[in-house]
Amino acid sequence: MRTSCFFHYLWRVNAVIIFFAGAAIAFGLGSLVVQESGIFRNRRADTGITVNAVDAATHLSLGRASIINGTDVMRAELSVDRAELKFSSGGYREVRNILFIEPTQKAARWLLPDNNHIIAETLDIADETDRYRKRNLATAVLVRSIANSSDTPGKLLLFDLSGKNVVEVANDVGEIQLASLSGNDLTILYERNRRLVLAVFDPATLAKRKEQEIEIPALK
Repeated sequence: MRTSCFFHYLWRVNAVIIFFAGAAIAFGLGSLVVQESGIFRNRRADTGITVNAVDAATHLSLGRASIINGTDVMRAELSVDRAELKFSSGGYREVRNILFIEPTQKAARWLLPDNNHIIAETLDIADETDRYRKRNLATAVLVRSIANSSDTPGKLLLFDLSGKNVVEVANDVGEIQLASLSGNDLTILYERNRRLVLAVFDPATLAKRKEQEIEIPALK
């Protein structure tokens, strides 16, 4: 009887040990997956690449660069670190500019001339005709002034892969609804003054082909 009780308690102790060991292994694997996936890949501001700004109190850091599909051009986002944001939570950050790096050029190039704006939306437009070879064509961004609140209208810009050809599409834009390649047209649907506007561009030159407001019929 005593032997039976002994093994009974031993089994319970082993079950507890196995439970905690399994939990520790799961936690370790989860942390490894998160780190490798880049979810928390933001580096501390004092260990990242710093960028000098006109306002010394603004702590800017350059994020990890990535290669644009179909090119050898690299792109990195300039953002304000968490400590600079008064109402930040989690991994939130404000993108202030985009840096373009070309292997054949010694100097990199900024999309915007300063860091006094927030790039609120970024939509890459790609040619997905060949599903095995996705090729980026251009990028649309919505830029707002840091002096205004986050929900105020901004400026819609369209630029090529190198950031050299920048087209100012429209002002007073509230949101980019869609940006895609449709046939031989590069199409952007956006909201301006509480109305939908459709703009069509040449994918190669980014020249505007047409622009029109969309009439939304009243409900009966």
